[in-house]
Amino acid sequence: MDGLLAQPARALIVEDDCRVAALHRAFLEAEGLEVVGMAARLQEVWAFLEGDPDLVLLDLYLPDGHGLELLPALEGVYTVVITAARDVPTVERALLSGAMDYLVKPFGRSRLREAVARFRAFHRLKAKQEVSQADVDRLLGRRQAPKGLDPLTLGRILALLQEGKALTAEEVAETLGLSRVTAWRYLEALRREGPVRAEPRYGGTGRPARAYRSEG
Repeated sequence: MDGLLAQPARALIVEDDCRVAALHRAFLEAEGLEVVGMAARLQEVWAFLEGDPDLVLLDLYLPDGHGLELLPALEGVYTVVITAARDVPTVERALLSGAMDYLVKPFGRSRLREAVARFRAFHRLKAKQEVSQADVDRLLGRRQAPKGLDPLTLGRILALLQEGKALTAEEVAETLGLSRVTAWRYLEALRREGPVRAEPRYGGTGRPARAYRSEG
């Protein structure tokens, strides 16, 4: 692995609900990220920013202010807003002020996994000198689904593979709650399009299993 990405990415959690913050921490650490801080108030954030986090999970309703007040200070940091705020002005302000993703509570575990996968894909760009249009389109979620396939399901599978592991159709199906046949159809579509490659996985008797890995 390139030296730049050899160390785990550093994450900061800004959340005033201790139970929710603990769940976020457990999830991020299970995903291989290092949690460098947990802040429950705006005034606690500044000290953690000195540690240059790579990722910030940002709640908006905090005891001493609104999380959007932090966005100017988070310029250059991949920020995922996690909030119950659904009103259009808040969503618009967050995205136009630099938030890279916006998760509305309550949300499923798979959606948070997708957000982390997108962060990882973005973070990996640091190891490249140039990016292609396909790289950018994948980051922005602009991939068109082949005819007959659901774009959301396709995006969930691609996000899972972008976590870096090679997975079989059975493993993808189990993780995302799909049938094996459905997972296989989508994986093969991604393989034909180019962002995913297939490789043999040896072990046990009989023919090797086919595992799929993201090229992004």
